[in-house]
Amino acid sequence: MKNKLRFSPALLLALGLLASCSPTNIYLVRHAEKASQPASDPPLTPAGQQRAQALLDSLSGKDIRYIYSTNTTRTRSTAEPLARAVGASIRPYGVDTLWEVARHLTKLRGNALVVGHSNTLLPLLDQLPVTHVKKEIPDSDYDNLFVVTVKRRFLRPPLIRLVEKTYGAFAD
Repeated sequence: MKNKLRFSPALLLALGLLASCSPTNIYLVRHAEKASQPASDPPLTPAGQQRAQALLDSLSGKDIRYIYSTNTTRTRSTAEPLARAVGASIRPYGVDTLWEVARHLTKLRGNALVVGHSNTLLPLLDQLPVTHVKKEIPDSDYDNLFVVTVKRRFLRPPLIRLVEKTYGAFAD
């Protein structure tokens, strides 16, 4: 006779509660204001440096464990103040496989910041997938803060929600 493994409802409930730990928040922003030169990889302007500091101020106390940035000076410079403050390294990601990036982000156990570009943030949100109000990020728009919350649920797909905010003062 084979031994059958049986789980009591209380054990299943306990396992379910363990699996549905606190939600993960993924904060997505476009890089801060950039200079016009050099055209290939411009640095941040003084206003952009102030916005990077405003990002640090906005996300202080949010328990950021992971920071992701494309491999450009402007995105890394936007993330650097927060990375220094929380002691996290800036991990590069490629924009050519956003579905893989989105899949990775939804499996994180801990809050994350993702710094991207005006033409990559909305497609990344589409891959998560969440419905966003914003359909385009103009070149002059640097203050969007997309907050994606991933809540894991026992024996069900995660619940993924989006809140669209702004941060920092608008720079002229």
